[in-house]
Amino acid sequence: MVRSIGAFGARSAIAAVLCAGALACNSDSTGPRPVADRAVAVSYCAAVTPTWVAFRDGDGAWTRETPSVTGSTTTFRHSFTSNRAAIASLTPVLDGEFTVLRVLYGAPEELSTDGDTTSPDCLTGAFKSLRGTVAGIATTEAAFIAIGPLARTGVVPREGLDFTIDGVAAGPQDLLAVRTAQAAPPRLIIRRDLDLPNGSVVPTLDFASSEAFDMVAATLTIGNLGGEGNPVVDFSVLTTAHGEFFLPIAASGNGSPQPYLALPADKLLAGDLERLHVSANGNSSRTADVYFRTPTDRTVTLGSQIQAPTISVIAGGATPRLRAHYMAQADYDKVSSIVYNQPTSTGFVAVSMTPAYAALAGGYDLDVPDLASVAGFDSSWALQTGVINWTATRTGGTLPLARDAKPVDGATRLTSLAQGTITLP
Repeated sequence: MVRSIGAFGARSAIAAVLCAGALACNSDSTGPRPVADRAVAVSYCAAVTPTWVAFRDGDGAWTRETPSVTGSTTTFRHSFTSNRAAIASLTPVLDGEFTVLRVLYGAPEELSTDGDTTSPDCLTGAFKSLRGTVAGIATTEAAFIAIGPLARTGVVPREGLDFTIDGVAAGPQDLLAVRTAQAAPPRLIIRRDLDLPNGSVVPTLDFASSEAFDMVAATLTIGNLGGEGNPVVDFSVLTTAHGEFFLPIAASGNGSPQPYLALPADKLLAGDLERLHVSANGNSSRTADVYFRTPTDRTVTLGSQIQAPTISVIAGGATPRLRAHYMAQADYDKVSSIVYNQPTSTGFVAVSMTPAYAALAGGYDLDVPDLASVAGFDSSWALQTGVINWTATRTGGTLPLARDAKPVDGATRLTSLAQGTITLP
């Protein structure tokens, strides 16, 4: 009954940094508004703080800003007089093995969404290790245990029923345990607000007890396939007050309609949500996320295929620069992004633009800015001549795209992606 349990590991550092969906929030693209001198603050936790940040007010010069630090939070501030604003930041990842130069063009109030103080990467304090045992599980089955946002482990009965789970964050955390079997629905145990001392034993997770329950199945219909077959549910996620937990997905989950698995609604607390992530691949890759609380037959409609941007070289400048020009697409009204990487470079360059900025600038021209003259900028962070791979992404739907956005029942996120290469002589 189960094709996959999902990826229990934390997101990679690069994926977290490049996530275009986390770069912008709801945008007001109704046109210019009177602007007073507006101070904008962009805050980061220590683990993801950029080492270099610069801002641009309208068509003015890029200006580097130095941060202020309060506790574990680092904040960069800048004042704007224009309705158009931009932030550029450089973040080393994987202990400096890679760098990410990120640029966001938006309204001044949208720049704060480039910050990050909510990610699991921001957890502080000593992590705990807990021990436990599973029961009510056959030798041909398996169990997976997750506690809080980061701690994950698995149990294979033929190797023993005991487990140790490391990386448990301090404070109250939720626990999700999943038993998977070939011929039965996945069976789950949820424990809330677990807060045990380091080295403690978790009370036995017995899948044959009344504490455990089965997942239920409903039908998912996927609209706007446009001739593309075999759409799939890539993963399913339960979000609680203490993290996100990957759930089992149906073994026969492809095509439309198809079954999907969910928790019974009476097992959710106020604020809990489930999410299905659906993809269809054809001339481009399209995805849809839908948030829900009740496992009913439902329809999710994919957005239109992305119209790939026209990419051109911007003449002049001390380092190579590219422009990605997008046409407006109604399905993708949250943010448009492009990420560049090169086989011979450890640097990524990611550029994003909100509809509010595009409306004032006369369109979606996502320029790699000329930052060479800005204090502290290192030309090794920029694009180099040679082959450049690009990944273009557009995002829409009803879900705000800030990292701290709070989804509600029925919220959706739509994306479409295209890829290609360009060579800079």
